[in-house]
Amino acid sequence: MKILLATACGAKKNKGKMPAINLYKSSRIKSVYNRRNGADFAVLSAKYGLLYPDKIIKDYEQILDFKGVKKLIPQVAEFINKYELIVFFKGGSREEYRELIRQASEIMNKPLIFIGNRNQEDIGKLEELLTRCTKGDLEIGGIAPSIETYNLP
Repeated sequence: MKILLATACGAKKNKGKMPAINLYKSSRIKSVYNRRNGADFAVLSAKYGLLYPDKIIKDYEQILDFKGVKKLIPQVAEFINKYELIVFFKGGSREEYRELIRQASEIMNKPLIFIGNRNQEDIGKLEELLTRCTKGDLEIGGIAPSIETYNLP
């Protein structure tokens, strides 16, 4: 199963032009990236939409609002189209990021799993979740209390 693992961008950034994985100072982003367990990884940026970690971008100051959600839906929907499942680590993300990825997955009719709460809670469950999903096992209810699912078959 082709899986995309994503998480929201972070407010603190390095200055300049560099790969997305290096731009954000967030320990959450690095922690999620390091637990991708074979899944593709992307950061959901308030300015750029979904970005692969090696995508070169310039630093910016922007917070995602609902106007931005509407603007980014086409980019995010197109980005996720090649995946069979989207897993979004929601810990530390604002409602607008979760709504953006949820709406895009709804438009593309892609299964979506949210996991995580504040302070990286349940991040240790990511690898188990990804391992099961890679094998096509979507019976995931007991993995972590923070899990929410949408459009699962």
